[in-house]
Amino acid sequence: MLDTSHIASQQQSTFTFYATGNWQTFQKPRNAKFIEIFCLGGGGGGGHSTITAAGIAGGGGGGAGGIVRGIIPAFLLPDTLYIQVGKGGAGGKASATSGGSGGISYISLQNTIVEQTLVCKSSTSVAAGGTSSGTAGTAATIAVTALSAFSNLGIFTPIAGVIGSAGGTNTGTAGASQAALGTNIITGGGGGGGKTASVFGAGGNITAAPVLLTTQVSGGVTAGQDGADGYGTLVPFCGTGGAGGAGVTTGIGGKGGKGYYGCGGGGAGGGSVVTAAGDGGDGIIIITVIT
Repeated sequence: MLDTSHIASQQQSTFTFYATGNWQTFQKPRNAKFIEIFCLGGGGGGGHSTITAAGIAGGGGGGAGGIVRGIIPAFLLPDTLYIQVGKGGAGGKASATSGGSGGISYISLQNTIVEQTLVCKSSTSVAAGGTSSGTAGTAATIAVTALSAFSNLGIFTPIAGVIGSAGGTNTGTAGASQAALGTNIITGGGGGGGKTASVFGAGGNITAAPVLLTTQVSGGVTAGQDGADGYGTLVPFCGTGGAGGAGVTTGIGGKGGKGYYGCGGGGAGGGSVVTAAGDGGDGIIIITVIT
Protein backbone atom coordinates (compact mmCIF):
# COMPACT_ATOMS: atom_id res chain seq x y z
CA MET A 1 0.00 0.00 0.00
CA LEU A 2 1.25 3.50 -0.84
CA ASP A 3 1.96 5.47 2.34
CA THR A 4 0.59 9.00 1.88
CA SER A 5 0.31 9.91 5.55
CA HIS A 6 3.19 12.37 5.25
CA ILE A 7 1.56 14.34 2.41
CA ALA A 8 -0.71 17.24 3.32
CA SER A 9 -4.21 16.99 1.94
CA GLN A 10 -5.34 19.65 -0.50
CA GLN A 11 -8.43 20.72 1.42
CA GLN A 12 -8.53 24.49 1.55
CA SER A 13 -10.62 27.11 3.31
CA THR A 14 -10.41 30.73 2.27
CA PHE A 15 -11.10 33.69 4.55
CA THR A 16 -11.44 37.17 3.02
CA PHE A 17 -11.10 40.38 5.05
CA TYR A 18 -12.26 43.77 3.81
CA ALA A 19 -11.47 47.29 5.03
CA THR A 20 -13.68 48.16 8.02
CA GLY A 21 -11.48 50.70 9.81
CA ASN A 22 -11.24 48.33 12.78
CA TRP A 23 -9.21 45.32 13.85
CA GLN A 24 -10.65 41.96 12.82
CA THR A 25 -9.67 38.48 13.98
CA PHE A 26 -8.76 35.26 12.20
CA GLN A 27 -9.17 32.01 14.14
CA LYS A 28 -6.86 29.22 13.03
CA PRO A 29 -8.98 26.15 12.19
CA ARG A 30 -8.23 22.79 13.76
CA ASN A 31 -5.95 20.52 11.74
CA ALA A 32 -4.50 23.46 9.80
CA LYS A 33 -1.10 22.58 8.33
CA PHE A 34 -0.18 25.73 6.41
CA ILE A 35 -1.47 29.32 6.32
CA GLU A 36 -1.17 31.17 3.00
CA ILE A 37 -1.44 34.96 3.04
CA PHE A 38 -2.29 37.57 0.38
CA CYS A 39 -2.02 41.05 1.92
CA LEU A 40 -2.83 44.12 -0.24
CA GLY A 41 -2.85 47.76 0.89
CA GLY A 42 -5.22 50.54 -0.17
CA GLY A 43 -4.72 52.69 -3.27
CA GLY A 44 -4.30 56.46 -3.28
CA GLY A 45 -7.08 58.83 -4.35
CA GLY A 46 -6.96 61.02 -7.43
CA GLY A 47 -6.16 64.73 -7.27
CA HIS A 48 -8.46 67.71 -7.93
CA SER A 49 -6.92 70.74 -9.62
CA THR A 50 -7.47 74.40 -8.77
CA ILE A 51 -10.76 75.82 -10.07
CA THR A 52 -10.04 78.53 -12.62
CA ALA A 53 -11.22 79.98 -15.92
CA ALA A 54 -7.61 80.03 -17.13
CA GLY A 55 -5.28 77.17 -17.98
CA ILE A 56 -4.77 74.47 -15.33
CA ALA A 57 -3.41 70.91 -15.16
CA GLY A 58 -5.73 67.99 -14.52
CA GLY A 59 -5.46 66.09 -11.25
CA GLY A 60 -2.89 63.31 -10.95
CA GLY A 61 -3.97 59.67 -10.62
CA GLY A 62 -3.44 57.90 -7.30
CA GLY A 63 -0.76 55.26 -6.75
CA ALA A 64 -1.47 51.58 -6.04
CA GLY A 65 -0.89 49.71 -2.78
CA GLY A 66 1.81 47.17 -2.02
CA ILE A 67 1.39 43.40 -1.85
CA VAL A 68 2.89 40.72 0.38
CA ARG A 69 2.35 37.00 -0.28
CA GLY A 70 3.51 34.34 2.14
CA ILE A 71 3.14 30.86 3.59
CA ILE A 72 3.69 29.78 7.20
CA PRO A 73 3.50 26.38 8.92
CA ALA A 74 0.33 26.62 11.00
CA PHE A 75 1.85 25.08 14.13
CA LEU A 76 4.16 28.11 14.44
CA LEU A 77 1.22 30.53 14.73
CA PRO A 78 -1.13 31.19 17.65
CA ASP A 79 -4.83 30.38 17.40
CA THR A 80 -5.78 34.05 16.81
CA LEU A 81 -4.32 36.55 14.36
CA TYR A 82 -5.32 40.21 14.17
CA ILE A 83 -6.16 41.75 10.81
CA GLN A 84 -6.32 45.39 9.79
CA VAL A 85 -7.06 46.14 6.14
CA GLY A 86 -5.97 49.51 4.74
CA LYS A 87 -8.67 51.76 3.34
CA GLY A 88 -8.35 53.51 0.00
CA GLY A 89 -7.51 57.19 -0.01
CA ALA A 90 -10.30 59.65 -0.73
CA GLY A 91 -10.22 61.47 -4.04
CA GLY A 92 -10.01 65.24 -3.96
CA LYS A 93 -13.48 66.80 -3.66
CA ALA A 94 -12.58 70.50 -3.57
CA SER A 95 -10.45 73.00 -5.48
CA ALA A 96 -6.69 72.42 -5.18
CA THR A 97 -7.08 69.19 -3.18
CA SER A 98 -4.69 66.28 -3.54
CA GLY A 99 -5.96 62.73 -3.13
CA GLY A 100 -5.63 60.96 0.20
CA SER A 101 -3.09 58.20 0.78
CA GLY A 102 -4.11 54.54 0.85
CA GLY A 103 -3.75 52.70 4.13
CA ILE A 104 -1.26 49.88 4.81
CA SER A 105 -2.72 46.44 5.59
CA TYR A 106 -1.39 44.48 8.59
CA ILE A 107 -1.45 40.94 10.01
CA SER A 108 -0.33 40.85 13.62
CA LEU A 109 -0.16 38.70 16.74
CA GLN A 110 -1.78 41.55 18.68
CA ASN A 111 -4.10 44.41 17.76
CA THR A 112 -1.17 46.75 17.20
CA ILE A 113 1.04 47.72 14.26
CA VAL A 114 4.28 47.66 16.28
CA GLU A 115 6.86 45.84 14.15
CA GLN A 116 7.72 43.36 16.90
CA THR A 117 4.16 41.98 16.77
CA LEU A 118 3.71 41.83 13.00
CA VAL A 119 3.54 38.78 10.79
CA CYS A 120 3.52 41.06 7.75
CA LYS A 121 2.42 44.41 6.38
CA SER A 122 1.58 45.25 2.78
CA SER A 123 4.23 47.93 2.27
CA THR A 124 6.75 50.12 4.05
CA SER A 125 5.15 53.40 2.93
CA VAL A 126 1.64 54.25 1.76
CA ALA A 127 0.36 54.66 -1.78
CA ALA A 128 0.12 58.42 -2.24
CA GLY A 129 -2.76 60.30 -3.79
CA GLY A 130 -2.40 62.25 -7.03
CA THR A 131 -1.71 65.94 -6.52
CA SER A 132 -3.79 68.97 -7.42
CA SER A 133 -0.98 70.18 -9.70
CA GLY A 134 -1.14 67.02 -11.83
CA THR A 135 1.74 65.04 -10.35
CA ALA A 136 1.06 61.31 -10.19
CA GLY A 137 0.65 59.65 -6.81
CA THR A 138 3.67 57.58 -5.83
CA ALA A 139 3.45 53.82 -5.41
CA ALA A 140 3.52 52.09 -2.04
CA THR A 141 7.13 51.05 -1.46
CA ILE A 142 8.07 47.40 -1.13
CA ALA A 143 7.64 45.95 2.36
CA VAL A 144 10.84 45.13 4.23
CA THR A 145 9.54 41.85 5.61
CA ALA A 146 12.61 41.35 7.79
CA LEU A 147 11.43 44.28 9.94
CA SER A 148 8.27 42.38 10.85
CA ALA A 149 9.61 40.08 13.55
CA PHE A 150 7.29 37.13 12.98
CA SER A 151 7.73 37.11 9.21
CA ASN A 152 10.70 34.89 10.07
CA LEU A 153 8.20 32.09 10.71
CA GLY A 154 7.47 31.72 7.00
CA ILE A 155 8.47 32.55 3.45
CA PHE A 156 7.28 35.92 2.10
CA THR A 157 7.39 37.72 -1.22
CA PRO A 158 6.90 41.52 -1.07
CA ILE A 159 5.82 43.45 -4.18
CA ALA A 160 5.85 47.23 -4.57
CA GLY A 161 2.78 49.15 -5.74
CA VAL A 162 2.39 51.02 -9.03
CA ILE A 163 2.70 54.77 -9.58
CA GLY A 164 -0.36 56.70 -10.79
CA SER A 165 -0.55 58.62 -14.06
CA ALA A 166 0.12 62.34 -14.43
CA GLY A 167 -2.62 64.83 -15.20
CA GLY A 168 -2.70 66.74 -18.49
CA THR A 169 -0.92 70.09 -18.51
CA ASN A 170 -2.23 73.64 -18.33
CA THR A 171 -2.01 73.82 -22.13
CA GLY A 172 -5.03 71.50 -22.42
CA THR A 173 -3.32 68.15 -23.00
CA ALA A 174 -4.77 64.74 -22.14
CA GLY A 175 -4.08 62.96 -18.88
CA ALA A 176 -1.57 60.13 -19.02
CA SER A 177 -2.72 56.52 -19.34
CA GLN A 178 -1.27 53.18 -18.19
CA ALA A 179 -1.69 49.53 -19.09
CA ALA A 180 -3.49 46.86 -17.09
CA LEU A 181 -1.25 43.87 -16.22
CA GLY A 182 1.74 45.83 -17.48
CA THR A 183 4.11 45.41 -14.52
CA ASN A 184 1.78 44.22 -11.75
CA ILE A 185 -1.66 42.69 -11.11
CA ILE A 186 -2.94 46.13 -10.06
CA THR A 187 -2.55 49.66 -11.48
CA GLY A 188 -2.53 53.28 -10.48
CA GLY A 189 -5.22 55.73 -11.57
CA GLY A 190 -5.41 57.60 -14.85
CA GLY A 191 -4.61 61.31 -14.99
CA GLY A 192 -7.27 63.99 -15.42
CA GLY A 193 -7.33 66.10 -18.57
CA GLY A 194 -5.87 69.60 -18.45
CA LYS A 195 -7.48 72.70 -19.92
CA THR A 196 -7.14 76.29 -21.04
CA ALA A 197 -9.83 78.94 -21.58
CA SER A 198 -10.39 77.46 -25.05
CA VAL A 199 -8.95 73.89 -25.16
CA PHE A 200 -9.51 70.80 -23.02
CA GLY A 201 -7.75 67.44 -22.76
CA ALA A 202 -9.23 63.95 -22.42
CA GLY A 203 -8.82 61.85 -19.28
CA GLY A 204 -6.21 59.10 -19.09
CA ASN A 205 -7.26 55.49 -19.77
CA ILE A 206 -6.33 52.16 -18.21
CA THR A 207 -5.75 50.19 -21.38
CA ALA A 208 -6.93 46.60 -21.72
CA ALA A 209 -4.77 43.49 -21.35
CA PRO A 210 -4.72 40.49 -23.73
CA VAL A 211 -6.46 38.24 -21.17
CA LEU A 212 -8.80 38.66 -18.19
CA LEU A 213 -8.92 42.48 -18.13
CA THR A 214 -10.01 42.82 -21.73
CA THR A 215 -12.18 45.93 -21.40
CA GLN A 216 -10.48 49.31 -21.44
CA VAL A 217 -11.27 51.63 -18.53
CA SER A 218 -11.88 54.78 -20.53
CA GLY A 219 -11.14 58.31 -19.46
CA GLY A 220 -13.52 61.13 -20.34
CA VAL A 221 -13.41 62.07 -24.02
CA THR A 222 -15.95 64.84 -24.49
CA ALA A 223 -15.73 68.07 -22.48
CA GLY A 224 -16.36 67.40 -18.77
CA GLN A 225 -17.01 63.67 -19.28
CA ASP A 226 -16.36 61.42 -16.27
CA GLY A 227 -13.71 58.70 -16.20
CA ALA A 228 -14.90 55.10 -15.73
CA ASP A 229 -14.45 53.14 -12.51
CA GLY A 230 -11.81 50.42 -12.38
CA TYR A 231 -12.77 46.74 -12.24
CA GLY A 232 -11.15 43.35 -11.69
CA THR A 233 -11.47 39.72 -10.65
CA LEU A 234 -10.84 37.89 -7.38
CA VAL A 235 -9.82 34.63 -9.10
CA PRO A 236 -7.20 35.08 -10.39
CA PHE A 237 -6.73 38.31 -8.50
CA CYS A 238 -6.10 41.37 -10.68
CA GLY A 239 -7.64 44.80 -11.18
CA THR A 240 -7.35 48.34 -12.50
CA GLY A 241 -7.37 51.89 -11.29
CA GLY A 242 -10.03 54.42 -12.20
CA ALA A 243 -9.71 56.47 -15.38
CA GLY A 244 -9.22 60.24 -15.47
CA GLY A 245 -11.95 62.79 -16.07
CA ALA A 246 -11.87 65.07 -19.11
CA GLY A 247 -11.15 68.76 -18.73
CA VAL A 248 -13.63 71.46 -19.73
CA THR A 249 -12.97 75.04 -20.74
CA THR A 250 -15.84 76.40 -18.65
CA GLY A 251 -17.95 74.39 -16.20
CA ILE A 252 -17.59 71.13 -14.28
CA GLY A 253 -14.57 68.98 -15.11
CA GLY A 254 -15.04 65.23 -15.46
CA LYS A 255 -14.92 63.10 -12.32
CA GLY A 256 -12.17 60.55 -11.85
CA GLY A 257 -13.14 56.88 -11.61
CA LYS A 258 -12.82 54.80 -8.43
CA GLY A 259 -10.06 52.18 -8.25
CA TYR A 260 -10.54 48.42 -7.76
CA TYR A 261 -9.08 46.78 -4.64
CA GLY A 262 -5.65 48.28 -3.97
CA CYS A 263 -5.70 50.40 -7.15
CA GLY A 264 -5.45 54.17 -7.55
CA GLY A 265 -8.31 56.57 -8.17
CA GLY A 266 -8.50 58.63 -11.35
CA GLY A 267 -7.65 62.33 -11.38
CA ALA A 268 -10.36 64.92 -11.96
CA GLY A 269 -10.41 66.95 -15.15
CA GLY A 270 -9.60 70.64 -14.95
CA GLY A 271 -12.55 73.03 -14.94
CA SER A 272 -14.04 76.21 -13.52
CA VAL A 273 -16.52 74.46 -11.17
CA VAL A 274 -15.80 71.91 -8.43
CA THR A 275 -16.08 68.23 -9.40
CA ALA A 276 -14.60 65.10 -7.73
CA ALA A 277 -11.57 62.89 -8.20
CA GLY A 278 -11.83 59.11 -7.87
CA ASP A 279 -11.31 57.31 -4.56
CA GLY A 280 -8.55 54.76 -4.27
CA GLY A 281 -9.62 51.15 -3.87
CA ASP A 282 -9.59 49.62 -0.39
CA GLY A 283 -7.04 46.96 0.40
CA ILE A 284 -7.94 43.31 0.96
CA ILE A 285 -6.45 40.39 2.89
CA ILE A 286 -7.09 36.80 1.81
CA ILE A 287 -5.98 33.92 4.04
CA THR A 288 -6.10 30.35 2.76
CA VAL A 289 -5.80 27.43 5.17
CA ILE A 290 -4.37 24.14 3.90
CA THR A 291 -5.32 21.12 6.03
